[in-house]
Amino acid sequence: MAMPLRTRIECPECEADLSVKRGGVCPNCGARITEHVARVQRRERRIEQIVAIVGTALVLGLFLVTSGASLLEGIAAYTIAGAVMYFLAQRTFF
Repeated sequence: MAMPLRTRIECPECEADLSVKRGGVCPNCGARITEHVARVQRRERRIEQIVAIVGTALVLGLFLVTSGASLLEGIAAYTIAGAVMYFLAQRTFF
């Protein structure tokens, strides 16, 4: 599942928002940005992969811990774990 978050990439020279990347140069200052944009995109891809792996491990662990719980207790545990994961991801990556 893809997250609909826009990755904010800034020019390494003038820190302008690079929402429009024309010809591999910053539209504001003319600095070369091709390698910088590729590096940021690789970093974002690694973050998404790490979050997916950690999230899967947490779901499996939570499933094993709550396998004897009632339906409402299981839902509450999954809700709390999801909220904690969301909070940690926001503080770590944003």
